[in-house]
Amino acid sequence: MALDCSSLKNMLTLANTTIYESSYVAATATISTLGVCQVNTTSTAAMCRVDATVNTSSTSAVHFEVWMPDEWYGRSLTVGNSGFAGCIDYTNLDYGAAMHFASIGTDAGHDGPTSDSFYENPEVTEDFVHRSLHVATVLGKQIIATYYGTNISNAYYIGCSTGGRQAHTMASRYPFDFNGIVGGSPATDSNRLCSYQGLAGRWVGAPFASESPKFITAPQWSAISQEIFSQCDALDGLIDGIIAEPDDCNPDFSSLACDARANATSCLTDAQLKVVHQIYSPLVGLKGETLFPRFDPGAEASDAWQALFSGDLNTYTEGYFQNMYYTDKYHNFDNFSLADLYYADIMDPFGISSYIGDLSPFKEQGGKYLAYHGRADPLINSGESKALYKHISSTMGLDPVAMDIFYRLFLVPGMGHCGGGVAGAPSLIGNAGLDTVGLNVSTHNVLLAIVDWVEAGNAPEVIVGLTENGTERDNCRYGTTGSWREGTWTCS
Repeated sequence: MALDCSSLKNMLTLANTTIYESSYVAATATISTLGVCQVNTTSTAAMCRVDATVNTSSTSAVHFEVWMPDEWYGRSLTVGNSGFAGCIDYTNLDYGAAMHFASIGTDAGHDGPTSDSFYENPEVTEDFVHRSLHVATVLGKQIIATYYGTNISNAYYIGCSTGGRQAHTMASRYPFDFNGIVGGSPATDSNRLCSYQGLAGRWVGAPFASESPKFITAPQWSAISQEIFSQCDALDGLIDGIIAEPDDCNPDFSSLACDARANATSCLTDAQLKVVHQIYSPLVGLKGETLFPRFDPGAEASDAWQALFSGDLNTYTEGYFQNMYYTDKYHNFDNFSLADLYYADIMDPFGISSYIGDLSPFKEQGGKYLAYHGRADPLINSGESKALYKHISSTMGLDPVAMDIFYRLFLVPGMGHCGGGVAGAPSLIGNAGLDTVGLNVSTHNVLLAIVDWVEAGNAPEVIVGLTENGTERDNCRYGTTGSWREGTWTCS
């Protein structure tokens, strides 16, 4: 039987930890929250809420919360962050508690969704890179065990974007914290990722795009996208506004050249055609090495091109380089180049690259890892998840059959960054809150799928996604590709 929630605060003795509050929350109640990110949130389930801070050094602290539902199935769920973090993910805290997990969330060691706290604060940076989630998970498990009077049966993690990077970090650095991990659209190989995002802006003239002959306008992007879909939409067997496998798409843009089109508002100059070729090609280094996968054809649709090619300097590039790599608030990005990427790779503060290929300890303790990525992600190219899969496979010397034992990657056609995407995308897979649940069964929900894999040994072959109108479609495991055959989607 669970303890009285209000008495929990005085019963807990946790090292370097201050418990602000332990209080019972009724279902659908509005909760006041600390910090600058939001003033309140709502709980779907009735639960006991613990609000606390742990000092991780003399100059850093992590704010975390634990939500423990009345109807508990013995599991914990730690939820990740997004962007520069700085905010507890209440959406997924609520999701976990509503799904009968005792849920743990943190601000990753700073208050507010900017990178300013990293400036000349190495301890805060280390919390963000790896320490915060581990410390909060360890303490959260102690709080959960005290409240319910029994240890948890299995521990899980879910996160996307920065949360996807954190997923890989936890599996590689803290392999015994979780039995099952769900990680999506990972911001791994982070030094190169934020460098690529900055270089992508430079290609179209940032930060002086209005003066650049290389800048691509909205009408031109519309023409580019139309050309991509006219050449590649049918490759999977169905013309539906979704490119199932962008890697098969290598469009020829010569028909968009201004000397071949009468429409001067949408045609492309020679300089712009070179930029478009650069965008849809991998980023290559000074020695011809591939540094980062290309922008996926189709990811530009529905104005999603603005994520990287709006003409503004990328927020993540600016934040990481000013506050973490160079610690220079006035760093000038006018000549941002591959040299900056190489410098970031060398610096790699506290291992933020999160690109460790050896997950052997996690595998050997029986851990299971379900990865996913939208194929129309305009912020983190989906080829990054393929590259990470290959890196793990190569480092550990595992073929696909051996990888399948503990690590499976699912690629979601048409899905954007951590959800949404183009019309008709099967992106409702239960990956980021109650609103992302299409059908609440393990075949359709990644959170339930990881539980079924860990606890029943049922490894997912596909993840069935729902579209916004309720249509189902199989999202295929990496190594197989979806195609339209005889009126249905098939992974083969």
